[in-house]
Amino acid sequence: MRTINSNWFIRARLKHRHLLVLVALGETSNLNHAARGLGISQPAISKLLKEVEDSLEVPLFERHPRGVIPTMYGDTMIRYARHALKTLDNAFEEISAIRQGLSGHVRIGTILTPCTDLIPEAMHRIRKEHPALEISVRTGSSEELLIMLKNDEIDIAIARLQSTFLKFNFQYEPIYHKTTYSDQSEDMFEQGTSLYTAHNTMPRPEPVMVCAKSSHEICNKSTPQPIESLLEKEWVLPPKGSIMRAEFEAIIKRKGLPLPNHIVTAENLLMVTNLLEKNDMLTLLPEAVMYHYMKYGMIEQVMVDSDLQQKLGKILEPYGLIHKGEGILAPASRAVLELLRQARNYTHQPATSAI
Repeated sequence: MRTINSNWFIRARLKHRHLLVLVALGETSNLNHAARGLGISQPAISKLLKEVEDSLEVPLFERHPRGVIPTMYGDTMIRYARHALKTLDNAFEEISAIRQGLSGHVRIGTILTPCTDLIPEAMHRIRKEHPALEISVRTGSSEELLIMLKNDEIDIAIARLQSTFLKFNFQYEPIYHKTTYSDQSEDMFEQGTSLYTAHNTMPRPEPVMVCAKSSHEICNKSTPQPIESLLEKEWVLPPKGSIMRAEFEAIIKRKGLPLPNHIVTAENLLMVTNLLEKNDMLTLLPEAVMYHYMKYGMIEQVMVDSDLQQKLGKILEPYGLIHKGEGILAPASRAVLELLRQARNYTHQPATSAI
């Protein structure tokens, strides 16, 4: 097989419609459905696909009675076709932005903690500085958000590092609270180093706290509670498979203790807080989320022994701003990214690596 050089697409006369066909087949896995979506005939879409396969001299899809499945070559071409189409859309948006002033639609995906302060602050500044921008915010786990970013369903993710996404070369910019962590032990910060300075040198894990409603009898305890007494209570925890749930259960198992007898699983934060309000239950929340609800007297921190708190303080890895690269982002998305970098309660570090 001959070597395919960087000019193969010129010799192959690759056109916009070829990219559309690849993306449509990637989404539908069916020639007829893709053809209907593009408003062309099935023979036409087969011809366009054959042209790309002939130019590359590799099969992009396996044909089956019920549809087509991308080969490893097909997956690569679909990914780059999506990227190329997105880049063309961004070019149009940038030209429009230059002509008419900054406008457009920016899609942000975020984990839970930034919803307490980073996102509201950014929304306020966006409305003030770029009132014509339309902003949508989606929440989810880091893995869910990175899948959305890969599939161009969001423009910027605020999430944790996920090694399984290394091959996509996403840009990661650490961003983390300037405020003091609850765990100020020497194993987290060098003696004599100010917390603010330490926060500016490298991101730290996000502490997790045990919480309950303010009227829960355990909140009135004047001494830290050992893990054994906590496990006798009822709990509301994230679903199995979540980092916080898995790490908490691992802490319990390493101590040779049984899991709590009564666990309610809930992912939605509104459901979690309602369950706490109406029941004598305990839960785990990131520190920033806990402080947000404490301001309104809805929940209180449960004092636990220092060993447990130290372990809880290392459950959640740092999070940051994740995107596909500033050169790929549309002007509106770049403007929003810059406002996120300037968040008042956060320290930002420039992108230094891909994930």
